[in-house]
Amino acid sequence: MEPFVDIVRKGNEAFARGDYARAIFWYGKAVEAGSGDPLQMADLYGNMANVSAATGQFEKAVDYYQEAVRIFRLEEDYARLGISFVNIGNVYADQGISAKALHFYKQALLLLEQESRHDDLAVVYGNLSLLYLKEGDRAGALSAAEKGIAFAERLKSPARMAEAYHRLARAKGELGEAEAALRLSEKAGGLYRSLNDELGVAASLFLQADLCEKKGDIAGAVKRLFEVVAIDEKYQLPKLAENRARFKRLQLLLSDQKLS
Repeated sequence: MEPFVDIVRKGNEAFARGDYARAIFWYGKAVEAGSGDPLQMADLYGNMANVSAATGQFEKAVDYYQEAVRIFRLEEDYARLGISFVNIGNVYADQGISAKALHFYKQALLLLEQESRHDDLAVVYGNLSLLYLKEGDRAGALSAAEKGIAFAERLKSPARMAEAYHRLARAKGELGEAEAALRLSEKAGGLYRSLNDELGVAASLFLQADLCEKKGDIAGAVKRLFEVVAIDEKYQLPKLAENRARFKRLQLLLSDQKLS
């Protein structure tokens, strides 16, 4: 039988190219082969959970993450234990089970703060901000986003700062602070561009278009949606048809404004 690490590598490569069936095949083979290192097994269970979550098998994903949790507890690896709690929280958040998501995010925060995992803390606070927004807790969303910004700026990581500015912009927008939200979103968009992250650029432009439309700046919304649709077309993103329709509607509205 092949070495454990080589089997896992094949699974990881299959997962990276989106071949989830092949990934889970190789991960199963890795479980059969076993490893003398418990932490390697914990990482493997995390990988299996990732595949399960990506294919909508949420209960199975939680079960695999809990296997990793069991090992990290025994090995007293509290940083990776915290990250596992984040992953479980994400699974529940994706299903709209907010109470359970919040429970695991809070457990994660305690461990990640204890271990000074600032990068992971920036991510968790961003996730929390989104969760609070979905639940209509605008103040909670703003507080979490501001904490995420603090960690991202401490790291001086452009990627984390872009995410944090985007989350804070969304929270500010929900609170009716359109101008502040627009400035933050433009900062996020600039960072996404510097990173060549076109999906991040599209997300920030979409938010900016929404903010422009709400304050009556239809020209600004049209300008931004034009680029959003171009990125949607390039990657064949799920909201392509919806965004095209919105772009055309706003173009007509802009034409009417110019005629009146």
